[in-house]
Amino acid sequence: MKYALGLEGRDEDVTLGFAYQGRTLSEWYGSGDELFDGWWRLPRSDPGDAIARAVEEFRPDLIHSHNLPDLLTVLALRAVGGDVPVVHDVHDMQSLRRTPYEDGFDDPEDPLDLERAAVEGCDGLIAVSIQMLAELEARYDVGGPVLLFANYALERDLSPDAGARGPAAGPPRVVYQGSLSANGSHYDLRGHFASIARSGVPIDVFPNRDAPAYRELAERTAGMRVMDTLEPSALLRRLPAYDLGWAGFNSGLNAAHLDTALPNKAFEYLASGLPVAAGPHGALRRLVEDEGVGFVVPAPADLGAMLARVDLDALRARVADRRHRFTVEGHIGDLLAFYRDLIAGPRGGTGPAPARLHSGG
Repeated sequence: MKYALGLEGRDEDVTLGFAYQGRTLSEWYGSGDELFDGWWRLPRSDPGDAIARAVEEFRPDLIHSHNLPDLLTVLALRAVGGDVPVVHDVHDMQSLRRTPYEDGFDDPEDPLDLERAAVEGCDGLIAVSIQMLAELEARYDVGGPVLLFANYALERDLSPDAGARGPAAGPPRVVYQGSLSANGSHYDLRGHFASIARSGVPIDVFPNRDAPAYRELAERTAGMRVMDTLEPSALLRRLPAYDLGWAGFNSGLNAAHLDTALPNKAFEYLASGLPVAAGPHGALRRLVEDEGVGFVVPAPADLGAMLARVDLDALRARVADRRHRFTVEGHIGDLLAFYRDLIAGPRGGTGPAPARLHSGG
């Protein structure tokens, strides 16, 4: 949906179709379906035939397939037979995970074969971080064009007050927003939040869906609050009231995956004017250190001591000055140029007609 909104904001003559499994965007987020001119539901049993029908009906100039799963990219490649460029957009590498993806669908029997087929077969590759690209290149033959495009925030959803808050009054206010689990995965952050609160730093948690295990934890943990789940734009309007965003994860099972990940919450904090307190994860560490927009926390219990040493007001001022670097709108031109180069290439379209971009995954 972020890509579609970014393209819409460019006022380009682009027609979008969406092939999907599970729910539509509006069913997930309350809006988004209106951005697309065609919708094709892909059944669990035989998504390949449905993708082929979507291609035949929509006749796209380009297919953009967002993983996971990698299967949809492989099926799209089979459906077009080299006649239409297929972009494989990698936000998550199955080969680096030790836990299921948890998208509500059964995991494939051959995930690593599918990962290789998607990466090596696609006409253009998108990765969210340099670390992820390095992992892909170490495993596979990445021969085509590559674009680094992270999980940037949407400028249009940000609060008018983003980046405008002055010096902090009183103890720093820390926020976490996004996914949570209670199964030992990298989103199982119960220990993190309890340690942060015990270190003397209050933390507010905005879960993306009801999280009873975290509400129970908050009831017995002074300094921790679990807030109501908000739709994305309402959540972004709340973030500027805080001083710092937490982006540390449970690395017990998926440390290798976490070293490649740049979660959308980090960019939403930054675009809202909040510095990031990052866990010791490779891509996140590089983001906050190279950009100077936060600091790395070796362990959650260290946050209180680190905040006592950090000039948080200076950090907030730097983030406010650079926050537009972390938005979709600030980078969507790179994606559009990537599309157009692929469409104009030997496998792409043949004329100057407006591009039709098909998003799948």
